[in-house]
Amino acid sequence: MRPRQRPSSRGKIAARPKAARDVAFAVLSEYKNSGRFVSQLLDRTLARTPDFSPDERRLAVELINGVVRRQATLDALLTPHVARPRHRIEGELWTLLQLGAYQLVFLDAIPHYAAVSETVALAKQVGRKGWDGFVNGVLRAVQRLLTDQFTAQPAADALPIADGRYRRLTRGLFRDPSADPVAYVADAFSFPRWLIERWNSRFDLSEMCRIGFWFDEPAPLALRVNQLKAERDIVLEMLAAHGVHAVPGGLSESIRMDGTRRVDSLPGFAEGLFSVQDESAMQAVDLLAPRGGETVLDLCAAPGSKTTHIAERMRNTGTVIATDTHSDRLHRVEENCLRLGISIVHPLLVSPSSDNVPPGPFDAVLVDVPCSNTGVLGKRPEARWRIDEAQIEELTGQQQALLLAACQRLKPGGRAVYSTCSIEPEENEQIVRQVLGARTELTLVCERYHVPGRPADGGYQALLQRGDSPSPQPSDGPI
Repeated sequence: MRPRQRPSSRGKIAARPKAARDVAFAVLSEYKNSGRFVSQLLDRTLARTPDFSPDERRLAVELINGVVRRQATLDALLTPHVARPRHRIEGELWTLLQLGAYQLVFLDAIPHYAAVSETVALAKQVGRKGWDGFVNGVLRAVQRLLTDQFTAQPAADALPIADGRYRRLTRGLFRDPSADPVAYVADAFSFPRWLIERWNSRFDLSEMCRIGFWFDEPAPLALRVNQLKAERDIVLEMLAAHGVHAVPGGLSESIRMDGTRRVDSLPGFAEGLFSVQDESAMQAVDLLAPRGGETVLDLCAAPGSKTTHIAERMRNTGTVIATDTHSDRLHRVEENCLRLGISIVHPLLVSPSSDNVPPGPFDAVLVDVPCSNTGVLGKRPEARWRIDEAQIEELTGQQQALLLAACQRLKPGGRAVYSTCSIEPEENEQIVRQVLGARTELTLVCERYHVPGRPADGGYQALLQRGDSPSPQPSDGPI
């Protein structure tokens, strides 16, 4: 669920915060009070600071996303060194401790003395009397926990850092992973315990740790070349000329990059030569295999990444109806189409019940349903804290209704792809089996399971066909 803390008139920084830590503190404080997405809060904050340097911005993004992702890990590090009960510690004071601990543990480029002293200085700036001494004492205690030794195996005294590395601690802080894997993974990797309990029934400890490492870092950036305007080799050469390392991806239009960066700063973005899209997400349209001249429905279109991919695969000939329930989100579809030079997409606002979706019939329908996002938890830092099991149950009813609505709109021989960015069976294969049981004219052609980190984010796609004349399609199986 969304984290909250008591609103306060204290702990606020100047209207035009300058330093990365100031911005991070301001954004995290507002996030914990409001539950709004940190990316939106950061953009709004930086809009007031046009002179904010790129380096400071990168540090602010790292601090904000890192604290949100690893908050359970940070809490496990901090709690033993705080005598007061957690509920008696001001929310903004705890945010300061999390900011300092994150720098100590996860940012090797920042010396320990700087991580402590800068956080103490921030506490003096935004806090009450005595906050600076409290922050100094707790962070010094956390610093004494850390060693310069690393291991490749989970243990009670092993803190996951990145890339399969664990930092050794001076004492056991977590539960023994061999005796209580759920508690270890939840605390050491920072996930809600209910989610790790679910995964523990399907994955062994080694796989849960591997997934944890994948989700505790932002997924590497992936690009989809707009083949209406450019060839992949040309885009790769252009990126290389600007010092950007990139390699071909698994699809003819995909490019893989190292790490993350501001997309609008990349050469060719403004000209519409590519879009940002994870390779597992690209697979949905690859499975649908839209062809030029067809009439295609994208049932949950916004913000338009898959919509525009469909149009590009159709060579901008035919018709794509792109529906969504929010007009502002449909505006983003229009903006993406304009940038990419796409003219065959027709955005359409529909009701939440989808009762005014065009009846078709359509040659193909993409059903990229709202889901729990458990396959993309690294890309969306708040996602792991915004869901619970009850919400997954609510989503499954909506998902089944959307897939049924899509299949009812298919021509004989038409095809539908059901797509999620979830790795939960209730949202994936179980939905498809329920619809197949209710609609006997449908055939399951193939399904794909995308495992997080192999090589991209997680998710699921299934190709269904109406009638008895399936056309050749890509092979099924994990990607």
